[in-house]
Order: sequence, then C-alpha cells, then structure tokens
Amino acid sequence: MTYGMKAALLASAMLVAGPLAAQERLKATWTDPDDPTTAPVTAYMHVLEDQVERLTGDAYDVELYPNGQLGDQRAMVQQVSRGSLHFANIASGVLASLGYPELGIVDMPFLFKSRAHFNATMNRDNPFIAKLLDDVAAETGVRVISLHPYGFRNMTTKDTAVMEPADMDGLRMRTMEVVPHQKMMEALGATPVPIPYLELYTSLQTGVVDGQENPPSNIIMQRFYQVQGHMTETQHVMTVGAVITNEEWWQGLDEGERKAILAADAEASLAHDGIGAVQDLLGVQTLRDEGVEVHTPGPEQMEAFRAATVEPTKAWASEQFGEEFVSEFFAHMAGFDARF
Repeated sequence: MTYGMKAALLASAMLVAGPLAAQERLKATWTDPDDPTTAPVTAYMHVLEDQVERLTGDAYDVELYPNGQLGDQRAMVQQVSRGSLHFANIASGVLASLGYPELGIVDMPFLFKSRAHFNATMNRDNPFIAKLLDDVAAETGVRVISLHPYGFRNMTTKDTAVMEPADMDGLRMRTMEVVPHQKMMEALGATPVPIPYLELYTSLQTGVVDGQENPPSNIIMQRFYQVQGHMTETQHVMTVGAVITNEEWWQGLDEGERKAILAADAEASLAHDGIGAVQDLLGVQTLRDEGVEVHTPGPEQMEAFRAATVEPTKAWASEQFGEEFVSEFFAHMAGFDARF
C-alpha cells in the first residue's frame, strides 16, 4: 500500500470516527494554601481533581485555584451562583448568611462530639439533611454536594488568658459572617466583629480585634500565632465546610456524571478527614512550640461555656427559623445519641 493510500484511509477513518471530544474545564477553589499534606481542604481538592477526571474517563479537566486566588468565600458563593465556578469549599455559614439562613442551624455551639459524630449526623443520605440541602439549592441556586468537619474551633487572644466565660467580657472577637457564631460571642459577653478570613492576620496585628477563633490547623497555616499569645481549647464549634456547585449545572449533568462526581467526593472526603485528624493531633503542640500559651479548661469551666451559649443560641434559632424546624433538627441529632 502506498503512502498516499494510507493517508487517504487514515483521513477517512478520522471522518467516520468524528473529532475527539473536547474536555470540559471545571474550576475549583478554596482559601487554604496549596499543601495537601497539612491542609484538609487542599487534600480534598487534589483527590477530587484526580477522581473526577478518572471516573469520568477524562471528560473533565479540573483546574485548582487554592489560597483564595478567585476571591474570598463570599465571592466564591457569588461565582458559583452565576455558574462561572464549578466547585468551591466554603464555610457553610457563609452560604447561610448570604442566601439560606436556616443552614446556619449546623453552626450552633457544642453540637458535635467528634468528626465521626459529625459525619454520621450530617451525611446527605439522612432525610433531614437531604431535605435541607434540597431546600438550599431550590432557594439559592447553589447545590451543597457535601458537608465536612473541618475542625473544632478554639479561642485565641493577644493578651487575655481565657479560662471561663467571664474572661470574654468586653473582648472584641473576630468571627466569620456566621450569625450563630456571632450570637454565641454575644452570649459570652464579647463583641463579635465579622472580618474576611484573608484580612484577619492584619486585623489581629493592628489591634482591630483582640482575638479570634479557629481550628489549630488554620491558626498555624495563617500564622496567627505570631500575633496571638493565648489559645483556649474550648472546642466550642465544629467548623462546617461545604462543597458547593451551581444547581443548574448540576441538574444538567446526566445520572452517570453526577454519580461519578459523588463517588469522587466520597473518596476526597476520606483524604480531608484523615489530614484533618492528624493536624488536630499535631496542631496544639506546634502552637506551644511557637510560643503560644495553651489553656485547657476543666470540666466545670467547659460546662460554664456550654451553659452560657447553648440555650441562648437555641432560643435565638427558634425565634429566627421557627420552633418546628429547630425541634426537628435536634430530634434528628438525638437519633444518634446512642451511637456516640
């Protein structure tokens, strides 16, 4: 066969087969640095990228934008809502504050006992959680694919050693734009000051606020220990991470594509929780090594923190969201008491 005949046959075969399908580019973003060995969300995103591409036969090219490259979490929600961003990991309370306040119920103080307890109660297969996430999508156009236990939050301050609620009185404490967190601070006698995460270091450095609250991993990654002298292991709130996407785009996928993405999310969630648990273990000692005085309240002091915050925030939630909704949520949580 001559070269010319081979070329003609090849061209004919290509016409029959048609052009190769172009990969669809998907953008994914989050606020943490790009180190999957220390940042739980970064570990999640790298595994998600790999698994989405593998499980869909490379139909998608997932592009990662760590460290807030595409804006803060409020901007992420807005971009997802417009459909210009496919995946973002945010604090669920940011979405609650922007579009669906009832989602803030998962940010109440002293709800969760452990990461395992969180994963059992917040799994999207639970009827209460499934309905909540469907309602969020219907109202906001933003689909929450999964909820994650990012880590228990601790109080840090520059000069004040916090051992009991009375020590919080009069402090200006940075919170996220999450109303239940702000109500909790008010119940402790502090003044909540919502400041974007990417602006927090400077605000602590210049004295705009006296302190803040975050998981140890965040305190380390953002070097808050350089401008905060004390940390108290209150573990008052579990940071609830939410992986979000555009609802219209999500519903436009076929069943196989959605199944593949959910399978990728499940695999990535294992990486998230594994890195997070390790950082929980190592973080407190790292902060001690950096010169932070770490205070661990005793049982009576912890009970005082609970007594000061749980009932006031629950009463606020009932007033805002309705007693029926709040009662259903706490009944859902109580269904897991025997296991944890």
